[in-house]
Amino acid sequence: MHGTLPPVRRARIVRRDNTWTFNESEILKEHWPDVSLLRKRLPHRSEKAIHWMAKRCGLISPKEQHIWTAAEHSKLRRFAGEGMTRKAIAAELGVTPEQVASRLLYTRINIAKQPPKLLGDPLVDAIRRRAFDMRMTMAELDRSLGRRKTFQSCFAGKRVSPAHIMHAVSALGGKMVIEWEAE
Repeated sequence: MHGTLPPVRRARIVRRDNTWTFNESEILKEHWPDVSLLRKRLPHRSEKAIHWMAKRCGLISPKEQHIWTAAEHSKLRRFAGEGMTRKAIAAELGVTPEQVASRLLYTRINIAKQPPKLLGDPLVDAIRRRAFDMRMTMAELDRSLGRRKTFQSCFAGKRVSPAHIMHAVSALGGKMVIEWEAE
């Protein structure tokens, strides 16, 4: 204790009733877009409550719900089969990426996986392509080899150890052959 005082807290105004009064709704309509001013004028209302009431008063327009047509649905299915991204699909159909993601989830359509990008190293590219053809992710490949992110963190110019390449080739059912050119 020794002369220290506890911090001073402002008492929060707590109402027993959540209903909005006529005066409160008039203040809301008068100062609507300025939420910080409304928080000062209505200290017992949270920001979430202010937004909720603004929506009820018609100050915030409701979200436009998109009704999917059969033609849009068939385009969505085709674009997903081609492996287009959600953003690209949304741009083609004129909707938001969130609407595309929601529709994909609702209809249980999966976007086709794209083959791995070429890195410039023919051995690593062949291993990554073989894993893709076997429907194996790079994380699963690394996990099966007992390695940590060897093939999933590859990028152009990064060298992969020959021991890792040899181990991956044998794990994927291949074999390494060395050929010497005859002079």
